[in-house]
Amino acid sequence: MNTDIIKEQARAFASSFIKQGYKPQSLHHYTSAEGEWLYSRMRLNHPEKTKIIRPFYQENGNFILGEPKFQGKKPLYQLPLIKDADTVFWVEGEKKVDVLVGLGLVATTSGGATSHDGADFEPLRGKRVVIWADFDDSGKVHAGAVKAILKGIHCEVISIDVESLNLPVKGDVVDWLQINPLATKENVLALPLLPQEIKAEQGVILLKASELKPKPINWIWDGWIAGGKFHLLGGVAGTGKTTISLALASSITNGGRFPDNTRSPSGNVVVWTGEDDISDTLTPRLMAMGANLDKVHFVQGVIGEDGEQPFNPSTDMLILQQAIAKVGDVKLLIIDPIVSVVKGDSHKNAEVRKDLAPLIQMAESMGFAIIGITHFSKGTSGKEPIERITGSLAFGAVARIVLVASKSKSDDSEDVRIFLRAKSNIGADNGGFEYSLEQAVTEGGIETSRVLWGDAIEGSARELLVDAEDDSDGGSMAECMQFLNSILSNGEMPATEVKKDCIGAGHSNSTMNRAKKKLGIEAKKIGIGRGSSWVWEMPKVFNNYKDTHTQNLRTFGEVENLRTDLPIIEGEI
Repeated sequence: MNTDIIKEQARAFASSFIKQGYKPQSLHHYTSAEGEWLYSRMRLNHPEKTKIIRPFYQENGNFILGEPKFQGKKPLYQLPLIKDADTVFWVEGEKKVDVLVGLGLVATTSGGATSHDGADFEPLRGKRVVIWADFDDSGKVHAGAVKAILKGIHCEVISIDVESLNLPVKGDVVDWLQINPLATKENVLALPLLPQEIKAEQGVILLKASELKPKPINWIWDGWIAGGKFHLLGGVAGTGKTTISLALASSITNGGRFPDNTRSPSGNVVVWTGEDDISDTLTPRLMAMGANLDKVHFVQGVIGEDGEQPFNPSTDMLILQQAIAKVGDVKLLIIDPIVSVVKGDSHKNAEVRKDLAPLIQMAESMGFAIIGITHFSKGTSGKEPIERITGSLAFGAVARIVLVASKSKSDDSEDVRIFLRAKSNIGADNGGFEYSLEQAVTEGGIETSRVLWGDAIEGSARELLVDAEDDSDGGSMAECMQFLNSILSNGEMPATEVKKDCIGAGHSNSTMNRAKKKLGIEAKKIGIGRGSSWVWEMPKVFNNYKDTHTQNLRTFGEVENLRTDLPIIEGEI
């Protein structure tokens, strides 16, 4: 490697940037483990703009601005030193590596805070790696991601306790050496480590419950949305799942009311969607529902070394975490659809759990709730709601709370929609609310839709969904009413037999109870004490003038012209 030629080429590439006000700051060479030059990274600073990194390499005798296309993953910095080392320091950026190497230590990096994705960590396999994170949120995120990768290749990973070093915000090893200009290699090796990561020997780490400080669930909406937890919102097409999530977001952004009239804490909301346009669809909906638009942040893309790129939730979560930390006070992250987070096969449990893990860890560490939107699989009506979620069962298993939405037709053929709690590992797992989707017009004249919340409803999600979907399929309620009318037409029957026959005919328990109520079926207790029992009986329409159940008869269209002003003679019809 002729460093003079490389430096001369770097100056040539830098000339155009210098004209724009940039100033070259450093040049770092990446080589193979044998010392063969692969490419260099040039860093330039601007007094008013952010820094830029410009890599360049040589191909067929020509220098090319950009990063070379590697056969495998990108190499780490200072590979020749890593090869024979037992302990390697990991830092964020080449300048910090050079500082530690200058003290006689072995150090490496993959580049900046987001460069670890796609880097080749294999040279570190089985080594002892000491992570020295930058003292800020992005440094913490980067260190956590690197730690997970290193543990996957059987490294002994420990971390320096940067909070104990009295560093300024965003402080790093360079800042530490400015504070401690006489520091040596031995001083670095003596720095305090995070206690929970000190490991004298291999084994299982146990922690006494008495050593833990219990903490309550951080409810954003009591019983429904919890900070630091992953939630799933599923349902059939056309139920307005995205609009529901935006309605909840609207309440959070302005400290408004949830469906049960409880007050929401005020905070920011971040939204990523791969299905709806944020300008003509989502923003008008937020406006119609009174959201504070200054507190809603849409994910549009990412900026990397190759310029602006579309946001890819399966690979860009670390960058998103850094952006969320910068926004601050984020209460909710909405991902629509959640399946886009999975890099591999969304029907395989192991792959779903692995790809959701960073997302869940991000929510736990930063305290915001996540709502992932998904669909129900076709042909699953009547099954448990969690089993109806599209893809692997791991989606529903990993979620701490599963919310579902459905719709049916009311007696007057109007849409009736229900929002239900199908699962909760941290609270009640039943009940819900009626809601409707109303057409609205924003102040700017844009037609859109919004959620109007209705009454609270009781019952399990499965039974309520069966009722709703039976009604929407055109007649299970009417069929159940006809069935009850037929078996009770000859008189009263024991309630246990009626229920057994009804459920045996394929009607759910909740559908049966609703049909009973619509028909006006009477439940009577026979006997007293332990020998008592209940019977069901159709209403006695003509037993007494005052007890005429005309409304129940109208259900079958038989009394439109019934005169109630004539005397009734018992036994005559």
